[in-house]
Amino acid sequence: MKNILLNYMSKEQLEKIENTKVFIVGCGGLGSNVARILVRTGFLNLTLIDFDVVELKNLNRQDFYTNQIGVKKVEALKENLMKINKDILIKTLDLKLTDKNLDLLKDADIVIEAVDKEIYKKMIFEYCIENGIKVVCACGIAGFGDCENIKIKRGKFFSIVGDFQKSVYEFKPLAPKVMVVASLQADEVLRMVIK
Repeated sequence: MKNILLNYMSKEQLEKIENTKVFIVGCGGLGSNVARILVRTGFLNLTLIDFDVVELKNLNRQDFYTNQIGVKKVEALKENLMKINKDILIKTLDLKLTDKNLDLLKDADIVIEAVDKEIYKKMIFEYCIENGIKVVCACGIAGFGDCENIKIKRGKFFSIVGDFQKSVYEFKPLAPKVMVVASLQADEVLRMVIK
């Protein structure tokens, strides 16, 4: 993979990418797709955090396959990512991130927030900001037919991607918009690392 990527970026840029520790909290629609894009972009050091298993209903937007139904998402995603690049270093944490174990994020260079519930989004965002950890969040990824309304808000240590309106609790999450937001989240990680 390294030799391929050197056709697209400098050695210095690729070294920065390879040395960045990215933690992905939530391995569903956003997290699984962000992870796939990051691995294809040269990121080697990923920590995947999720407590859920792959379900049939996930396959409309998550990077999993029918033979992985019932498998823990962190393990299924690791398996898929290793098929892209066997040299990646993936740590899997099969757990739910709560205020009691947030310190698990302290070793991250960048955290991808890819969870559904606003309370956990806020908790992850605040922890990262308070501890000087860069974080890329999503807000408003559901529905379809309005991807042109997706925006990016940036601060010193954060990026938030989404339409800032359509919650998965009010609208159904479908592949096109979920994958656009995941792509933009991955692009924000890249911007943070090699800007």
